[in-house]
Amino acid sequence: MRTTATSLVLLVVVLVGCEKPFTPKGPFVQKLAVFGILSNTSDSQYVRVFKTYDPPGFDPYEVLEDQAVRGALVTVGEGASVVRYAETAIPRTDKSRFSDNILAYVAPKFRVRPGAIYTIDVNTPSDGVAHASITVPDTGWLGLLNPYALAGTENEDLLAVQLRISSFALGYMVRFYVQYDLLKGSTWIPTATEMPGWMVIVDSTKYFGYPKLVRRSTTPGLPGTWQIESVYFMPSAYHEKVGELGRLYGKTMRLRRLFFVLTQVEQNLYMFYNLANGYQDAISIRLDMPDWTNISGGIGVFGAMVEDTVYADIPD
Repeated sequence: MRTTATSLVLLVVVLVGCEKPFTPKGPFVQKLAVFGILSNTSDSQYVRVFKTYDPPGFDPYEVLEDQAVRGALVTVGEGASVVRYAETAIPRTDKSRFSDNILAYVAPKFRVRPGAIYTIDVNTPSDGVAHASITVPDTGWLGLLNPYALAGTENEDLLAVQLRISSFALGYMVRFYVQYDLLKGSTWIPTATEMPGWMVIVDSTKYFGYPKLVRRSTTPGLPGTWQIESVYFMPSAYHEKVGELGRLYGKTMRLRRLFFVLTQVEQNLYMFYNLANGYQDAISIRLDMPDWTNISGGIGVFGAMVEDTVYADIPD
């Protein structure tokens, strides 16, 4: 009897509670969003500044107006040297959602120095201020330990590439390219194609895999020091891809050389990238996405990446 009475009380509580409509949306707090990535691959650096928004329903794509912030004072400094970014408009190629051009802040003559500490300050007319500080990875190094592994199609040895990783880098990636010339009319045009890292064959179908950004396996040392990492490439994948290029272009292609690109990413950019992409897989659907930011006074990311390239002859 006591159990029946308790069940009736719980049922009444549940029914009363169900009268209040459920919503997955919490209270909205508008914040400043700042995105800026420093890179040594260009002497032009960009920063984008937004404000967060509350869509009328549950789909953020219902909002059809870009929330870019105009009139912001954006500066990036290294010690006593400060660079002011200018407001500019960049043509938007995809206007399926936003019809206007992309509003950004640009420093057109700003070459990033590896190993340096940079700070960003954003001061907006009405949406608050934001600040962040980062250390750019030092210049890296990479070399081929056994380039002869690419010489023969029957060689099963993996091509080994040794890297020197900065103590300021948390993630890295090595990409492998073949550089060649294509004949256009009477002119040879320099071109490059990325080579896959591996290949598998399933039912006569070839599947290629390409390098991705990974977390370092070594422990960072003291500032200004480097640690050794290694990556490997499958020669059969290289030969198959070069063969495809040969069949596609024939005598209008002439091979020139190989080159490898080491990309080092400092900890803030790596954390942002990894949390945004690390939970994706082909089986499950994740509805919640983890938030991470190093922007004081807002959200977003201020990070840095450094690229280094080494060239090699094509083995006979």
